[in-house]
Formats: sequence, C-alpha cells, structure tokens
Amino acid sequence: MNHDLEPRTNGGAELGEPLSVYEAAELIGCSAWTVRQKHLREGLPCFRSGPSGRLTFYRNQVVAWILEKQKQQKGGNHK
Repeated sequence: MNHDLEPRTNGGAELGEPLSVYEAAELIGCSAWTVRQKHLREGLPCFRSGPSGRLTFYRNQVVAWILEKQKQQKGGNHK
C-alpha cells in the first residue's frame, strides 16, 4: 500500500477547507475575475491541478494572505 496517497489527519486543519475561485472571491470580497487577474499576481496562494487546471484555494491560507496585506497597508508599504 502506498502511504503517500493516504489522507493526512492534520493537513486539513492547517490548510482549512478547500475553496473554489468563487468561494475565495466571496471570502476576500471581490469577483472571481479579480482573484484570477489581480490577486494571484499579488501572491494569493492556491493549488493548480495542472497547467490549465482548476484553481483550489484553502481557507486558512487565504485568511493569512488577507491579514498580511492588511498589515502591509497599515505600515504604509504600498506597492
């Protein structure tokens, strides 16, 4: 049996629930287009299932990214 393919019990807790691009956009408060065209370029973490595959976002990573962006804005480190 290949243990690499078995789900890890703590991985889900670290990443949070998987989100579609639409769910990630709703969490951020923007459109799916903005997520794809702007926020991915700004470093929003995601998993792409292949070169032109579906994007999967993880709730805890998206929240951490938002918090970091807010911290940067408060510090005056705008790009």
